[in-house]
This record gives sequence, structure tokens and C-alpha cells, in this order.
Amino acid sequence: MQLSGVRAIVTGATGGIGLAAVKALLAAGAAKVGMLARNREKLEAAVAELQADQSDSRIIPMLADVRDAETLAGRFADFVQQAGGLDVLINNAGVLIDGALLSFSFRGIKRYAQEDWQTSIDTNLKGPFLCAQLAVEQMFRKRCKGVIINISSISRLGRAGQSAYSASKGGLTSMTFTLAQELMPYNIRCVAIAPGLVQTPMADKIPEDARNKMISNVAVGRMGRPEEIAHGILFCIENDFFNGRVLELDGGTFG
Repeated sequence: MQLSGVRAIVTGATGGIGLAAVKALLAAGAAKVGMLARNREKLEAAVAELQADQSDSRIIPMLADVRDAETLAGRFADFVQQAGGLDVLINNAGVLIDGALLSFSFRGIKRYAQEDWQTSIDTNLKGPFLCAQLAVEQMFRKRCKGVIINISSISRLGRAGQSAYSASKGGLTSMTFTLAQELMPYNIRCVAIAPGLVQTPMADKIPEDARNKMISNVAVGRMGRPEEIAHGILFCIENDFFNGRVLELDGGTFG
């Protein structure tokens, strides 16, 4: 798929990988880019940043929480009405709420909160499912050749202290494989990208000692940059032979 003229929606578009993806798409000549986020102030700030030099009518702000099916449906319909179609969905929105299944101390036993588990699953797995469902419906209606890109994680295979996050990203990866098979007859691809540790607000929440230990297991010896993941996103859009697979962008992470 050619990047020039593409119409795309990016979820979690106000920072980190999401904002880098928006910038990369605009630089590559995208016709319309929907910036979907749940925080109004952050969304307005991100749009203002992109329009600092000149007004860019290609940007379509989309205020919604990926867990809210009803609001999402309206936002996707509005985007397609303005853009004339939808070619690309980048499921990037996600949360990381670390914590062990059980924590033991002299104070007793602390359980991982059920609310945190549900928030992780609803945001990282249910949200992409809802967005993919709406995107495919719009692509089918407009007979658009499409691609869905799910931002997974190296933690999809399991990582101590991240049971909820790992489960959600593992599920997202499995859903990617399934959708690739289901959507093949409609000329819609579905792929995933599994970033390693990347310089994002999410990574900032990881304790410094744990973060440094993770970096010590990276072959290139540093965290990734959001722009490097965005470059992988452009590859996934352009390469029509890449389908039903995971692109690992982790700098060579071992352990």
C-alpha cells in the first residue's frame, strides 16, 4: 500500500509511539490522519504541536476512550465521512499496570487488584478488538484495501510482575493471527509490532533499577526511540507481503 494519500486512524495518539506514528504518516504524505485519544487536554496539546508552524487540515482529532464502543462508533463514522474512507488502523492505545499476582511482606499478603486486571484487559485487548471491528466495517463498506496494525509487546510471551499486561498483549497477538486469516478474502491485512523498551511515558513508570536491568539485556545497549517504532509502522503499511506476523523491534532483547 502506498503511503501517499493513505487515510489512517491512530489510537493513543497524544504521545510516545502514537504521536511519532502520526508525525511519520503526515511526513509520508498521508491524506488524513485521525488522532484518537481519551484525554481532551492532551489531544488538544498534541494537535497544537503538530500545527505549530502551519494549520494542517489533514489532522482529524477524535476524542474517545477505546473501551467505549458507542462513542467509538460515532468517531469512526465521522472520520470516514470527512476522509472518504479508511485504509489503516493503528491500535496503539494501551496501559501498563505492573504488579505481581501476590506480594508477600511483613504486613501480610497483597493481591493484584481485580480493577487493574480489568482495566488492562479492557484497554489493551477489548479496545483494539472494538476498533478493529469498526475499522473493518468501514473498509468493507467503502471497498478499501486495508491494514490493521496492533502494537503488542515483547512482554506478550510473559514477564514477571506483568501478568495483566502480558496476558493482554499475548491475547492481542493471537487476535492478530486470527484476524489476518478472517480478513484475507477482503484484501485487509492484520499485523502486529512487538516493541521492546521504548522511551515513552509508559517506560518512565518503570522503577529505575528495573529499567536499567532491562536495558542491560538489550543488544544495542539502549532503549528504543518512538520514531524507530513509527518507521516499523510505515514498513507494515507499505509491504503488502507482510501479513499475520509480528515484527519484533526490541534492539535484540535477551532475557
